[in-house]
Amino acid sequence: MTTPQMFKISLTARYIALSAAVALAIIAYTVYWFKLADRIELGFTAWADARRAQGMVIEYSTFEITGFPLRVQPQITNVRLAGPGQNPAWQWQSARLTANVLPYNLNHIVLSAPDPQDISLRINDGELEQYRLAPLNARASLAVAHGKIARMDLDIEGGTLSGGRLLANVLTLGRAQLHTRDAEDGVPHGLQDPALFDISFKLENLEYPGFTGSALGAHLTSFAAMGAIEGAWPVANGIAGIRKWRDDGGVAQVKAAEIDWGPLKLSAAGTLALDAQDRLIGSLNANLVHYEGLIKALHDAGQLKKDEAAAASTGLGIIAMASGGKNGALTLPMTLQDGAMFIGPLRVAKLKPLY
Repeated sequence: MTTPQMFKISLTARYIALSAAVALAIIAYTVYWFKLADRIELGFTAWADARRAQGMVIEYSTFEITGFPLRVQPQITNVRLAGPGQNPAWQWQSARLTANVLPYNLNHIVLSAPDPQDISLRINDGELEQYRLAPLNARASLAVAHGKIARMDLDIEGGTLSGGRLLANVLTLGRAQLHTRDAEDGVPHGLQDPALFDISFKLENLEYPGFTGSALGAHLTSFAAMGAIEGAWPVANGIAGIRKWRDDGGVAQVKAAEIDWGPLKLSAAGTLALDAQDRLIGSLNANLVHYEGLIKALHDAGQLKKDEAAAASTGLGIIAMASGGKNGALTLPMTLQDGAMFIGPLRVAKLKPLY
């Protein structure tokens, strides 16, 4: 028979055992967290030393890990990264770079760089071009598999980009998103199995005064695309690697693209590549909406003469009627060649080298 005194003693013993178990779990987790923080710091140091051995510049003032107990949060101050060589092709620096890692999922890293970022690019051995990105919020998400980045998501909300080829104008950005994912098994197989990685991006509410005089105007409402990069895996890095990929038959398969830029409203799908001058070339099928407004804008911007605009309007009208298009909608071939973009017979934009 259990007496009240015995029952009280039993409850006390259980409470003590439970408290001891909780205390041990807290101690064990604390030890784990600090060992994990040390492991991350050592891993970063080893990574930085390996990059320096390859000629890259890795500089920073402080490296500190906080976030206990819910996350591991390394933070680097006054960080500067630059490519190898006496005259590096690129450089990136910012006052602060923060990473977040959940203790139970080390294969997912979230980076944030909310401070202004200075970006320098040297294209085709030219002068160093200096840009400044001042985002309201900038984040990157990295998924790691088999020791390499298998997926990357970049998200910039708001802010401005200035300097370099933007001259005296400042580009204002509503939002920019970029997503890349490696080949399914993480191993490229060359042209026999050409998918290198999937890619998608989206630009929203981009404003650039330098486009004011163009037919499309200074405000880009949205531009989104998704597709796959195909070709032989380049050994070289940077622009040399891109050109090697192009010369070996590399292409970009555009599965879906949509653009809403002033009078230009279309969706398209097809194939893109680069020509010998590093300009986009390719062929796509485009669904164009309200082509009359686009023709008027091209005429007003001086890109079409009056008789050319009239001929284009008549020709596209016939195509629209023949294809059953309604409300100024029709399907046309979209070609990029010889430094120009054509939608049907309309030349809508000049194409400059990408670098």
